[in-house]
Order: sequence, then C-alpha cells, then structure tokens
Amino acid sequence: MTRLSARPFSDSDPHTFGGRARSFGLNAHSVHVWLGSRQQYASSDSFKRRVLSQYAAVEPADWQFGLGEQGKPHLVDTAEALDFNLSHSGNWLACAVTAGVPVGVDIEQCKPTRDVMTLARRFFREEEVAALQACSEAGQRDHFYDLWTLKEAAVKARGAVLVSGLDARGFALTHSGGSASARVSLTTADDFATAQYCLLDPLPGYRLAVCWLPAAPLLPAVQIYELGAAGVSGPRKQPLRASSWPH
Repeated sequence: MTRLSARPFSDSDPHTFGGRARSFGLNAHSVHVWLGSRQQYASSDSFKRRVLSQYAAVEPADWQFGLGEQGKPHLVDTAEALDFNLSHSGNWLACAVTAGVPVGVDIEQCKPTRDVMTLARRFFREEEVAALQACSEAGQRDHFYDLWTLKEAAVKARGAVLVSGLDARGFALTHSGGSASARVSLTTADDFATAQYCLLDPLPGYRLAVCWLPAAPLLPAVQIYELGAAGVSGPRKQPLRASSWPH
C-alpha cells in the first residue's frame, strides 16, 4: 500500500543518509516527489541541486552530473545511491528522488486552450485516441493530461527519446468498485515487468505522473514535499488519482 503520510516535517527527524544525520531518508520502496515554485529559483538546475542536498552531506553547488546515451542526467563522482528526474511546467518544478531505483516524473499545466485531440492524434496510440473521443469535453481534457504525463514519465524513467517514445506504451484508466481513484493499466507490453505508475493532482490546474522501475516486484511509498523560501513543508496528505497497483 502506498504511504502518503501527513506527518509534519521536523528538522530533528532522526533519519540518516550517507553517514550524516538528515531530515529525509530513502529505502527501497521510497519515491519522494518535490515541488518548487519557479519564482523562487534561478533555474531548474538550482532547484534540483537543493533537493538532492536534502539527502546527503553535499553542498548544492558540489553535485556533479553526467548524461546517459539518450540524455538523462545522472550523478557522477558520488557514493550516494540516488536516482532523480526533473520536470517543469507553468509556474512549477517537480523533482522525483529514489534510493537508486530508476524514476521518471512529468508535471503538466492543464491549459484550457490546448487542442488536446490534435496532439493525441499525432502522438497517442489508436486505442487511446478512441478512449478520448468517448469522453465528454471536460473529461477529454482530463484524460488527455493523464495519458500524456504517464507517457512522458515512462519515457524519462528509461532515458529514452521523448517524442519518438510517446506511442511505445499504451495506457488505460479504469474505475472499479467504490474507489475514488482509478487503476492504471497498459494496453501494450512493457519492457519492465516490475514497472509501477501513478498519477497525482499536486496543485490546482496541474497533473503529475511518476514511473518507477524497481528490479524486483515492490510497491512504492510515495511522499510529496515542497521546497520553498521558508524551507521544507510536507509530506503532504494527498490521495492518488490513479495507480498501477491495488489501493
């Protein structure tokens, strides 16, 4: 079961990481999603560096990064077992961090003027376009952003080429029973048998998706934090919009 804890943040929390007492700890199940306002950061790079320094005795300016074959950033010259991924849209930045498990995150501002069906016909699979066409106008826009963020997160977790990879996986969302949240399923084969996906509504007018690729069958423990001028707030108590695991 995914844990979305409402425990208030405290600088005295006794977690340890990298041999130094820290306020945040990661384990094999952890997926931490950080939010930051773009008004408070000179760049997405400065936000990413500040987030990573929550987990290790490393100054933000001292982190060193390399790029994978398809351009996904990763840490170099560090003993810290961290994987991360960054996204930004509108006025917000998002950074997902794990204890070395590949992760992808995508945040999107849901623009009411965007022609979602034209984009869907260009980038989505045939069955996804059909599902969108069956929705009401308002539902169509919501469903489009759910699918778009899931697709981007899946591509980014794997470090693949974004535009050419959007139709590599087909997604479907289904509601069952009395649950308020939906189930994420794939309509295509996945190259990771253990891949997990979830959707969140982190902010009014935004969608956020996470793709998590553990090497063994594990259920993620998702927590959301905000890193602002006054420090850290969270973890937030926030229900999942949808996930690929039972809840």
